Amino acid sequence: MNGMSYILGIDGGNSKTHALIVNNQGIPTGFGEAGASDYQEVGIEQACLAWKAAMQKALDQADIQHYDLADACFCLAGADLPEDYLILKAQVGDLLPKTHTWVKNDTIAALRAGLYETSFGVTVVVGTGFNAAVRGHEGQEFVMPGLGYLSGDYGGGRWLGRQVIRAVMRAWDGRGPQTILSRLVLEHMGVKDELELIRLMRSDKAAQRDIHELVPLVFEATSLGDTVAQSLLITLGEEVGLAASVLIHRFCLENEPVPVVLSTSVFRGKGPLLLDVITRYVHRSAPQARVIIPEFLPVVGAVLEAMDETGIRLDNTALNNLRRGIMDRFPALIRPSWAGETLIESHA
Repeated sequence: MNGMSYILGIDGGNSKTHALIVNNQGIPTGFGEAGASDYQEVGIEQACLAWKAAMQKALDQADIQHYDLADACFCLAGADLPEDYLILKAQVGDLLPKTHTWVKNDTIAALRAGLYETSFGVTVVVGTGFNAAVRGHEGQEFVMPGLGYLSGDYGGGRWLGRQVIRAVMRAWDGRGPQTILSRLVLEHMGVKDELELIRLMRSDKAAQRDIHELVPLVFEATSLGDTVAQSLLITLGEEVGLAASVLIHRFCLENEPVPVVLSTSVFRGKGPLLLDVITRYVHRSAPQARVIIPEFLPVVGAVLEAMDETGIRLDNTALNNLRRGIMDRFPALIRPSWAGETLIESHA
């Protein structure tokens, strides 16, 4: 390979799996996507199939074989407790027996995707579920378990979707205030009234599974001045801010310009309310903190994490190679830009 080596990053989550291959000069050469790979949701066999499918697409595009991969970092949803890592490391080792591999929680990919100027920081991930992590100056890490109500969490996309349904039904029966969400939800779900909505949500497994798809309606209703939707976003923002603040305190970063990396789809919502609430909450305890929406999706962070682990330090030229290569060849890895609507700082 004329001195060229290749590095794989995998970001495996509740809804999708991404694989990205770069060479040791930071040039991206292959990308692949597959379905969900949280083994706690889909089972370990299906998770392995998703990793393999995404990886194979990336290998084909890069025109290399799996044995050409020198290093790989798998950042995976479901890697929550020590026993999870034992299961996942064994499966990853079987998948790539000739490659140096690391298994980490998927929050680490989200965090690393936002860290370019510093090596420490906090991330809060609000996707289908909710999770958060912190990395200190010495590389020490803490990842919240991310097991929903079992680990004290609320605030993910599924949680917010359920609150939307609850608000609509309480508006219908009189226990709650009227809300624009009622019209938006009925239209979105294709039902004529609230009773039909109840029947659908009780009997349709797909509607229950995809309840997080109601989240954009909260932002839409908020932009129209709906106080019920606004209260939901304020509650979510305060929980995100609380998680970030607790993690900042854990590693004594309160008096530093600590990056707070906000990741996944909920933070792409319409309007500034959610991010304003988060920023104000964080700045109460960490006034120099920098709230960041990273330019690239977490799989880029997984690749950078693999490089960090193997000792490859990207200089500015290599980072520019990575950025330019993604923009030219893999624009799907660029986050939709809407930061102009907010005061949020965006880094890459």
